Amino acid sequence: MPHDGLFKLFLMDVDIAKEFLQIYLSHDVQQQFDFDTLKLAPGAFVEDDLSQHYCDIVYSIRLRKKQSSAYILLEHESAVGKLTPFKLWRYQSALMKQHLNQGDTLLPVVLPIIFYRGAGPYRGPLSLLECFRDKVLAQEIFAITKPIQLISLSTIPDDILTTHKRCAALELAQKHIYSLDLKQLAPKIFELFDRYPLAIEKRKGLLYYLAKEGYGMDQQFVQFMLNVAPHYREDIMSAAQYLIEEGRQKGLQEGWQDAMLETAKNMLAGGIAFDFIKQVTKLSDDTITALRPENETCRRC
Repeated sequence: MPHDGLFKLFLMDVDIAKEFLQIYLSHDVQQQFDFDTLKLAPGAFVEDDLSQHYCDIVYSIRLRKKQSSAYILLEHESAVGKLTPFKLWRYQSALMKQHLNQGDTLLPVVLPIIFYRGAGPYRGPLSLLECFRDKVLAQEIFAITKPIQLISLSTIPDDILTTHKRCAALELAQKHIYSLDLKQLAPKIFELFDRYPLAIEKRKGLLYYLAKEGYGMDQQFVQFMLNVAPHYREDIMSAAQYLIEEGRQKGLQEGWQDAMLETAKNMLAGGIAFDFIKQVTKLSDDTITALRPENETCRRC
């Protein structure tokens, strides 16, 4: 699962989005919004030249005092862009135009937020003014000095991230996916699963992400996870099966056959049910039966 796919899996859940926004928005800004009205809005826009643009996630929300509509634009970034504020301004403008097309006569507020999961600090521009070559003239003409709110995972301590309720596992995984071996990262993720329960599709999605993007995912690691978190066995084996299928699609079936023989042997030794092993490894009955410890002993006699 790609980085932005996992991000959308979590943040398109409006209940989790409320937790996320209430963590990161300032108290003063939060007081302007009625979070009971938060809902997803379309994030695709077609411009006059028929070119289509997609922003990651858009929420609509009502303002408390004036009971008018506003929008929150959440953009996931893994690299620093030179013109990111301009890209977001185009999305903001498209949202405003879409809102006018629905019958309003005045522009809505559109609050942009950048969620940055890059390893290093974010050193790109955060205001539209910084995107202009002639900043002095641009500042004189436009009111464009306010920076976009930045959420930079690399600068947030882990002990803070782990308090972020159902967003905690997502944020910790995306912060450390390339910096920690999975044997260090996975136990922390399972601990967060226990502390802040997630729906099964989000648990599986996050484990798929670890399987696809992480360092150290192999048959030994599958057994390691089963030992660490046996109560998440179904989720773990679904992630392992996903990785197996990926390997087959990339022409690595022969290598994965050896890996699955070893995995099946370890699972048999761990007392895992025969049918479950067959479902996950796709090995034949005869092949799995031959891997039983007693059969191994007979072959050596």
